[in-house]
Amino acid sequence: MKVILLQHVPKVGRKFDVVNVADGYANNFLFPQKLAEMSTPARETELVKRREAAQVEEDARMSDLREKLAGLSEQTLTITMKADEQGHLYKKLHSADILSALKDEYSVELPDDAVVLDEAITSTGDVTVTIHAAGTKTVCPVQVVAE
Repeated sequence: MKVILLQHVPKVGRKFDVVNVADGYANNFLFPQKLAEMSTPARETELVKRREAAQVEEDARMSDLREKLAGLSEQTLTITMKADEQGHLYKKLHSADILSALKDEYSVELPDDAVVLDEAITSTGDVTVTIHAAGTKTVCPVQVVAE
């Protein structure tokens, strides 16, 4: 059966691909979960318009993200965490914590693997973090402060 994928389906195809799948797979899995729709000539011509609209939207989102990332290198992200008198953190600071802080402070939505840390941060002080997103590499200064 020929179907149009509405979302990325692992080992089948990406969003807006037209693929052939088994009838049972389409009827019992893809259609009920709204992952695909039946392919018809009218829907395939509509698909071209949807692809173009999605591409324009994605280009605008990536451009906006690149602008925000360029601004991050000029600003210092401050994260406050509990630490002892010597400056050792009670809880390690991971890339997920940095992503959350970027989202809260600068409204920057990044993928989970965007922040690159060699190892978790364990003490207060200034750290430079590398961010890989939107096809660019940015360095963001992070200041870890004791609470």
